[in-house]
Formats: sequence, structure tokens, C-alpha cells
Amino acid sequence: MRCRTFEICSTFTVLSIGILAMLASGSIGAQEGEPADRPTIGLVLSGGGARGAAHVGVIKVLDELRIPVDYVAGTSMGAIVGGLYASGMTAGELENVIETADWSALLSDRPSRAQRSFRRKSDDVGFLVDFELGIDNSGLVFPGGLIQGQNLELALKRFVLPTISVDDFNALPIPFRAVATDIVTGEAVILDSGDLATAMRASMSAPGIFKPVRVGGRILVDGGVANNLPVQIVRDMGADILIVVDVGFPLLPENQLESALAVTKQMLTILINARAQDQVALLTSNDILISPDLGDFGSQDFQRTAEARMLGTEKAYELKEKLAHLSVSNEKYLAYRDQLGLKRQGVPIIDQVVVENESRLSPKVIEARLTDQAGDPLDLDQLEADVANIYGFDTFETVTYDVFEDSGDTTLAVRTTEKSWGPNYLRFGINLEDDFEGASSYNVAARFTRTEVNKLGGEFRAEVQIGESPRLFAEFYQPLDYASRWFINPRFEYLRESSGLFSDGQQIAQFRSNLAELSLEGGRQFGNWGEFRIGLTRSHSDADLFIGTPSLDDSASSDLASISSRFAYDTIDRFAIPKSGANFSLGWSGFRENLGSDATFDIAGLFFLKAKTWGNHTVLHWWDIASIANDQTGGITPFSLGGLFKLSGYAPDELFGKRLGIGRLLYYYRLGDQRLPGLGTPMYLGTSIEAGNVWQDSDSIGLDNTLFAGSVFIVFDTLLGPLYIAYGAGEGGRQSAYLFLGQTF
Repeated sequence: MRCRTFEICSTFTVLSIGILAMLASGSIGAQEGEPADRPTIGLVLSGGGARGAAHVGVIKVLDELRIPVDYVAGTSMGAIVGGLYASGMTAGELENVIETADWSALLSDRPSRAQRSFRRKSDDVGFLVDFELGIDNSGLVFPGGLIQGQNLELALKRFVLPTISVDDFNALPIPFRAVATDIVTGEAVILDSGDLATAMRASMSAPGIFKPVRVGGRILVDGGVANNLPVQIVRDMGADILIVVDVGFPLLPENQLESALAVTKQMLTILINARAQDQVALLTSNDILISPDLGDFGSQDFQRTAEARMLGTEKAYELKEKLAHLSVSNEKYLAYRDQLGLKRQGVPIIDQVVVENESRLSPKVIEARLTDQAGDPLDLDQLEADVANIYGFDTFETVTYDVFEDSGDTTLAVRTTEKSWGPNYLRFGINLEDDFEGASSYNVAARFTRTEVNKLGGEFRAEVQIGESPRLFAEFYQPLDYASRWFINPRFEYLRESSGLFSDGQQIAQFRSNLAELSLEGGRQFGNWGEFRIGLTRSHSDADLFIGTPSLDDSASSDLASISSRFAYDTIDRFAIPKSGANFSLGWSGFRENLGSDATFDIAGLFFLKAKTWGNHTVLHWWDIASIANDQTGGITPFSLGGLFKLSGYAPDELFGKRLGIGRLLYYYRLGDQRLPGLGTPMYLGTSIEAGNVWQDSDSIGLDNTLFAGSVFIVFDTLLGPLYIAYGAGEGGRQSAYLFLGQTF
């Protein structure tokens, strides 16, 4: 016999002794030849979303009463709880999983920003909405569901790791069935084999919310659509007596049926409940039906799982006397639990690792991000980190894994599936600013990205922006190795901007400038946290008087060429309103006449932002420092300040100079559960303290001419970006009100 897991030889000895002992005592489980001294018991768990946490409360009571369960079947959330229980989890372990799980993370897909590649993090720069649509020859393509199930399936695989290589659900510690619905035929599908985690996820794939799961050539969605209470299924498995836990949905009262969505939901609930009642009608007088009093507890109330679990416990205790008839002796129950434990496996030793790649990328791109675990016990933490790294590429719909036996070898297979709505994507964005005194501006942008242009993951991107600052942008990003460490990045940009000329706080003129820029950059990425790049840039610009007296006309054009370098570090969790992490960049550009530039000078700059959150409190400190040096023309003033958080109270870009320095301290307080009406977004109250200025030369920099400003604001973290309503005040009596939608960093 070959040893396949840790301590397998000793485990085999214990297993043999244990089986012999149970055979001798006549206490082996029913599905293994239980003597006729007790009936076999089946557990039926209905669907119900977060209401399904009540199942755990019932199971805890069954455990306390020493009631052995021989068969389990569940639908949707009932399949999740039932599958975990069937894998050998104890009632206490189930309670811990259900109540400590981060359900907001499990019921989402987008990798956290910390897990995304550095390239994908750059997608956040700008004011684009963090939602992408696919596009092909037929038009826009939408994802198959709001949630693809990536995080949920990985979590389920971790939970059922001791049975991960079991293919036949009859071979689980407790025989199990999950119920799903074939969305093509409408038939109920009984899942009795395959990958346990996938079966549980398929059973819970609510249509329109979760992407359907393809299993055995069928497209499966939530089993509640076809059979939310699988009574007959457990009876057919061989159970003599059924314990049925129904946490199904109550009907909405008349006063809540005022929208088309509510009516549609009510219709679906009526259909689901009608089919559930058909199953209830199959129960006999020996069966036990437990319907916890969950009231209006919502299917999405996962933050209240502890409450639902307690309600399940309370209802089971009400039926304690009837349930007690199914109890066995302490010795027999311990033997039953020991038997379940013996069916759970140790950590598998991996013989080979394979990549099953369903994308345009070379499999070597995935392999370069995988730790080779061949010959070692499966390191689940490392595997999940590798999967997160691959998924952070953000071109895959799912990245998952399986462990299975093949010709005596244990194989770890990592599977990648490209997005069904890719590889072409569209994102849109809007930015607007208003000072409530007649000055307003807006920009609307669209970005087209084509990923997986070649095997190494080349990428083409184009952006168009209309409004106050029209812009065209195009780039090609090409990794040079399978690990995407080295890259080249040619870029083109055309930008038209407006800028004002101010005197004592009053705008006296406005200029329009045009900039066309071509650059070739290359560099190296460092994991998903940093990047260094160097490049050559050539640009042409001109500026003309748009509003103002002709005497102020200072029209000019210039051709500039430079060599540049930049190091960037980025670990902030999100760009809209950062809660944690840091963002740092240090750059230099040298403009030289021998490169074709009209002028010779150097520009250096530093940006630093750090966020920290305690409960509802978030503090940011944010610095910008930049300077021009070796300016032989004397006419270049590249830096400006003014506007929200850029010396609030001053007009946007009111102050110009050759040296820039500004620091800010921002404080955000989340106002509980208050929301912007109709948008369902968090609301914050905040304030800022700002100090800085722009100077014409180094000698003038000092505390005596540093300007101080600040603001108070309310901000709504909307789907379109943060919306600020703010009041700012600065020195010299500067005051301004702001309505600002978009990123400020």
C-alpha cells in the first residue's frame, strides 16, 4: 500500500482497529450496515439565503440530543450548510464558519485592490466608474451574473478540504445530495457526484445574481427554483425518518407590493412555496418538520446570521420531546461521530501540478505565478495566495483548483476561465465641479481596453474624453516575460485644457492650451506593489488667449523632449476614499536641447498618501512636493494650486509657480447607515487642514509665506465616484463652495 497523506500508515492501522471494534460492538453507522435497533435518519435543509443560518441552530440541537444523521440533502443555502455537515464538520465548526465568515467578501468577486496586479491598479487612476462591460461585434456584452462565485467557491474548497478528493457523494462521511435547477429545461438536477464545493455553489447560484454553473453539460442555477425542500430526494436515499428544516420565504404584505420588482419577487416566492408545500405533503406522522420563526428576516441579512442560528435553536428546542425519540446512547453517538471523522482525509501529498487554461494567455503565464508543490503536502495558504495572484490579473472569470487521484497519483489542477464578456471591455466615467457662483465644469470619459492581445498578455487601450478638458489617449502595454516583470509601454496623448489668470483672487483672463505627447516607456514591476519605469517623451504644446483683453495675449508654442524615470509604490485599498495602505511616487524628467527640446531644465516630484482607519474614523495625510531646476528659459511655471484640497477656498489653479509644496490632513467620519436617497451609498462627514504654496524660486520658500486653508465637507461614496459637497476657506479672505464628483487624489 502506498502512503498518500500525512501519517497514512498509522491512520490505516487506527482505521482497521476502529472498524473491527465497531463491528464487534454492533455500532457501525446505518449506511455501513446499521443493525435494526434504530431507524435511519435523513436531514432535509431548504433554501433561504441568510435565513439558512437557522439550519446550524437546528443541527446544534441534534448534536446535543445525540441524534445521528445518516443522509443529508439541501437546496441553496441548505446545500451549503448540508454539504459542510456531510463533509464531517461538527455543529460547533459549522457555527464558527457561518458566523465568522466575511459574507460581504464571499458574495463578491472583484479581487481586493491589494491582490490586483500593479497594471490593474493603474486602472483606478482617473475618474472612471469601477464597473466594466464587454463589447463585441453584436454590441455590449454583460456578465452572466453580478457575482461569478470566485471567492465563495474558494472558501467552500477550504472548508471541505478533508474530503476534497471524494468524487462520489455517497462516500462522504454522510451521504449527500445538492439540488440545482437546469436553467435550460427547468428541471431539478440532483448532484450526487463531482466536486463538492462546485455542487454547493451551483445549488446557491441565484439567477441574475450568481453566474450559472456548468456541470456535466448542463447550465445550473439555484435549486430553489425547482425544488426548495428536497423531501423525496432524502427519502429515496434510504432514510426511514426525516427531519425537515424549512426556512423558506414569507410572502410580502400588500403595502410592500408597490413596485414591479416587488411583484416579481412575490410571484417567484409563491411558486417556490407551492412546490415546497408539495414536498411537505409527502411527510408522514413519523417525520419532523421544523420551521423556525424567522419573520421578516431577509435572505440577504448575512450580518445577522447569529440571530438566525439562535432562532433555529429555539424552534428545535420546542420540538425537543419529539426529537428525543431519535436519540441514541452516548456510546453509540460517539462511535457514530468517530466513524465520520475516520472518513475525513489528511492533507494530500501532491505528485504533480497541472494548469488547465481556458484563455488566450499562454499557460506559462499562469505557471509563472504558481508555487510548485509537487512532492510536498498541499500548502493551502500558499495555493490560495497563488490563485489570488493569478485572479488579480483581472482577465479571468474564475481561477479555481481541484485535487484528484489519477492512476495512483495525486494531481493538483489549477483551472483558469477567461471572462465570458471579454476580452474587450468598456468603462465610463464622469467628473464635474461647481462653485455655486456660476463657474462649473464637467468631463465625460470612455475607455476601451483589449486584453490578451498575445500569449504574454499584451494590452491595447484607448480613451476619449469630452467636456472641459477634451482628451484622446492610446497606449500599448506589452509584458516581456511570462511573469510580467518587464514591460514596454508606448503611449500617445492629446489634451486640451483651460487655465485662468488671476489678480487678487479675481480671474481676469482665460487661456486655452493644446498638448500632443508621444512617449516610449519601459520598466519592471515588483510583485503587485511597485513599479519602476524609464522613458523618452516628445511633446508639442501651444496656448492662446480665450477670454480677456488683447494686451494679456501671451500666445506661445513649444516643443519639448525629455528622458524620465519614476518609481511608484501602491498598497492603498481603494482610490475613491482610501481606508488603508499607502501610495508613493518619486519621479524625475530631464528636458534637453540635444534631444530636440526648445529648453533645458529638470523637474522632480514626490507624491505620498497614507490612510488609516479605526472603526468609523479614517485619517489621511497627503503630500505633494515638486520643483523645476536648471531652467535656462525662465518662463516655465509648471505647477499650480487652488481648488478642493489644493488650498481650499482658492479658485482652481489660481496659484502658479516653479516650486510646489503642500501637505494635507483629512478626516472622514462614516455616518452609520445613512444613505444618499436612491443610490444606497455610505455617507461621510469630514474636514481638512491644508498648508502649502507655489513659489518662483527656492529663496522665497518659508513658513512666513506658506498659505493655510481648510474645508468641511459631506461626501457620498457613490457608484459614479465620491460626491463632495464642501465649503473651503483660505488666507486673504478666500472662500468657496464646492460640488465635486470624481477622484480628488
